[in-house]
Formats: sequence, structure tokens, C-alpha cells
Amino acid sequence: MSLKRVLLVEDEATVAFLIKESLSDLGSDYEVETAASGEEALRKMERARWDLVVTDQRMPGITGLELIETLKTKSPATLTILITAYGSEEMQQAAQRLNVYNYMTKPFPLADLRRVIKDALALKANGRDEPPPEKDAPPLKITLGGDGNVGKTTLIKRLCTGEFDASRVMTIGVDFHLYDLSQTQVTRRLIVWDVSGQDQFAFTRRAFYRGSKAVGLVYAVSDRLSFEKLCVWRDEIRTLLPRVPLALAANKTDLPCQVVSEEGRRLADAWNAPFFETSCVTGEGVADFFGTLAELAAQNGKR
Repeated sequence: MSLKRVLLVEDEATVAFLIKESLSDLGSDYEVETAASGEEALRKMERARWDLVVTDQRMPGITGLELIETLKTKSPATLTILITAYGSEEMQQAAQRLNVYNYMTKPFPLADLRRVIKDALALKANGRDEPPPEKDAPPLKITLGGDGNVGKTTLIKRLCTGEFDASRVMTIGVDFHLYDLSQTQVTRRLIVWDVSGQDQFAFTRRAFYRGSKAVGLVYAVSDRLSFEKLCVWRDEIRTLLPRVPLALAANKTDLPCQVVSEEGRRLADAWNAPFFETSCVTGEGVADFFGTLAELAAQNGKR
């Protein structure tokens, strides 16, 4: 059994760890190592043989495309996969000119990356390394923010299943859900990221805002503190995504109210954000909230 060696180049330590853990499912005949920069990747390339290099585009120092261009001269037999949260037609054309095996736009299910890696190395083993046919347009990434226990996870489950799940399960760091939303004869695939509202997971959140095309901020009308902390959430997001569109959801409208509708509307107006009142129990406003987020994300993606 020939060992297949994969080098993952990613400057965000948390993202690199999660991807490497996911790639462990490939099996014992795959060896995966990480490099935190293009420069480190080049040093590792000089010391050892790699069958495949998976690299992020935006990194300190040389970019992913610059790394791939260098690899084409130093190690032309090495396959490459380019990952980016800031895709564009120009970048995709540049990747094609460099004969990149696959160009993947964040966000994407990690299972897709595993499949692409297996397909690439299977083709190489058979003496072929042609890039696969161009795939469909990437899905839209939407992120939900807000304190713990405001019902973000339950909102997503209500959207995806149409049912209310009363169980309380804390999101550990981050989770994501796929949903195909049909609007005016157009079906959009959403990847809805649910970041943990607990303070102990704040260090993990920053890596997962990247690439979001729209952000939904959620508070519970039954919890005044969750409303008062929305400004903290907005500031956290704006430091990374200064122009990402926002939508505001006043959730748990079926419970006793500590925050009246007018307060939420005033805040949303001040932020130039659409405002929704939602209940996971009744389903009120849930589809409208996510539908608007999808529209905002699509418009932002075009820009």
C-alpha cells in the first residue's frame, strides 16, 4: 500500500486543526501535515515528497496562487487544490491557468474536501491528473450570532425540519447546516453557520466569520441581557467584516417579554438592518428571517 502524502497550508490554526482532524477519516494510507504559511510549505517541499498540496489563498507572506506557481516549477508532479473565502472569476481563471486540480470556495462541507482529495490522488495513481469539470456556483455562507440560549440552533432546526426541538444542546465552538431555499424559481444552497454564544468559545468564532455573505444577529425577547449585548456582537463582526449585511431577529416571542418590539425595531433601524420577530415553537417569522438573509447574501455575493 503506497502512502499518499498531503500538505495542508492554512495560517488560521483553528481552521487547520479542524480540517486536519476531518482528513483523518481518509484512512491510514493517507498522511496529512500542516504548514502555517507558504514559506513554511516551500521548506517542507524541499525536505520531503508530497503528492498533493491543499492551500488557502489569503495568508501572510506569499499567497496560495503564488505558492502554487512556485510549486509548478519546483515540483510539477505535485497536485494542488486552492481554497479561498474571497472567490472571484479572475482568481478562478488564474487557478485554471496554473492547472490547479480543484478550486474550492469557502464555505464547503469538509466531506466535499475529503472527496476531492481522494478523487485527485486516485487519478494520479492511475497516471492522470486532469482537473474535474467545473462545478456549480458555490453556496452562500450565512452566520448566526448572539448570546447562548437565544435559540440560534433551534431556529436553524426549525428552518431545516419544520419542527420545534425543545432540547437544549449547547453549540461547542461552531456548527453548520445545509439548506436549499427556493425563492422566485431560484434555488439557493445556504450553509448556515451557528457560532457558539458562550464566552469560553469566543476565541474560535473569529476564524469562522470569514467568508460570510450575511450575518443574522439573534436575541431572546425573554432575556434582556441578550438584547443589550447585541452591540458587542455587532462590534466583533464589524472588526472582521465591516460591510457585511445584517438582519436582526427577536426570538422566543412565545415567552414572557422583557424586550418590547419597538426597542428591537429602533435598534434595527439604527443599524439599517431588517427586523423580524420569530418563534421556533410556532414557526412565526423563521422562513422570512432566513429568506431575507439569503437575499442579502446573494446581493453581497454579486458585489
